This record gives sequence, structure tokens and C-alpha cells, in this order.
Amino acid sequence: MGQPYELQSLVDISGGWDWKNKHVSQAYIDKTLGIQVNDKGIAINDIIESGTVLICAGPADLEIAMSSADGVRIVPIGLVSSAQINMSKPLSRIFEIGSRLSYLIPGKTVGGIGMSRVFFDGPSLLKAMYFGEVKADYSTSDKKYAKFMSSKYLNTSGAESYQEFEPIGSGQMSMNLASSFFDQPVGLAFYFKDQQDDMVSQNYFEGCRVSSHQLSIQADMNVLLEGVSIEFVRVRPVNTVASHLYVKGQNLADINIVSPFSNIGD
Repeated sequence: MGQPYELQSLVDISGGWDWKNKHVSQAYIDKTLGIQVNDKGIAINDIIESGTVLICAGPADLEIAMSSADGVRIVPIGLVSSAQINMSKPLSRIFEIGSRLSYLIPGKTVGGIGMSRVFFDGPSLLKAMYFGEVKADYSTSDKKYAKFMSSKYLNTSGAESYQEFEPIGSGQMSMNLASSFFDQPVGLAFYFKDQQDDMVSQNYFEGCRVSSHQLSIQADMNVLLEGVSIEFVRVRPVNTVASHLYVKGQNLADINIVSPFSNIGD
């Protein structure tokens, strides 16, 4: 069990600030404490840019995505032009008679994702989001049938069977958000790497459901874009080792803010 450090012991506020010759991240590194850091602070190859981010579709539940008999069931979504992740936690301000101070009571956290993608002759965005969730499917002239990874439908004999839905689209393009097919939640995985190919973070968004779908068409557009607004149940950061076993570029851990060691029980 490691000895926790106080925050002020990590910051040299007396003589480490050399604004003429150093970046801020270099000025406050104290290597005598044995903290695992990049010797040069933040290097250019540590920067994460859009080309080193991968967005993938998977089942609605992370455990199902990782326990598939065929291996990890996560499929990349290509031609994504933009993505936004937002989370919010409403706060209630409580006052009391006899004081001018107040209390802030946190509420339930909610989150959403916005994503746009180039429209092309292939699986549209709404279809691409279900790459990991749909186990098997087929369709007739007027019906859509599908089996899902996260929600098994059993027939009268107890065997897994296809569910029947209204058609979700014409050809490869899905636009019928009213079909109950899209009531089935999916999962989205975001992978973040730096320019040195080190894995920086992995996050899995469970229980994603589409709340709106947009298709932009303008006369001067060379490329058409379709977009979706998504709400999710929760985000699960993916960790592979405990924080004190973390090795940069090799595995992922929930790194402590102050101490480089695990202090559980202290």
C-alpha cells in the first residue's frame, strides 16, 4: 500500500516556473517523488487528434460485448465526420431561513451523443449503429426480422427466434425511426490513441437509443451528411489493470490525481 502524497508536495510554486524556457507541464514535475511521467512533459506525439479516435458499434451491454463466443463484438463505424459527447448533472440550490448560504444538491446524471456521418451507397448511419447489436436478420417485402445480442426473443418452444418489425428503410438507407426495431438499445465504444499509437482511453456507452435523425441536403453540398442524436444510460470507462500497475502505452487504469499508488483502505 503506497503512501499518499499531499497535492502541494507535487507542485513547486517557488522556483520551477520558467516561462521563458519551459512549458507549464514541464515546470511542475518533481522526479524525486518517483512519479511515472514523461521525461519531457507533454510531447507533440502525446496530442490526441481526430485521426487517432475510433468510434465503434457494439451490443447495448459491455459485458455482452466482451463475452461473445466469437470474441469481442465491436465493429468500427467509418466515415464519421463529427461526434460530440455531453453529460449533465442538474443541481438543486436549497436555502434556509436564518442563513444567506445555500446547499447544492446533485441530481441524476444524464448524457447524450451527437454524431454525423457521410451519406454514401452503403449501410447508413442508423444501420451502422446496429452492427454489433444485431445477431442475425433478414427481411421480406413488407417486414423486417432480427435477433439481438442483448435481448433474446423466445418462441413458444423456448428457442431463440426472430422478432418482427416494420421495415426500417429502403435499400441500405434507414430512415423509419418509428419502427420498433430502433427501440432496441445499442452500445457505442470510443477509443482514444495518441500519435505514438499509445492507447490513452477506452469508454463504452451503454443503452444508447436514437432520439432524432437528420439528413442535410443543400444545393452547394458535394457531400451529404446524416446525423443522429443519442441518449445513453451510462458510460463505463474500460480499465485493464489497477492504478499502481499502470504502464503508459501498455494498459489502462484509473490513474490517481495525486498519488501514483493505490490507497484503498488508507
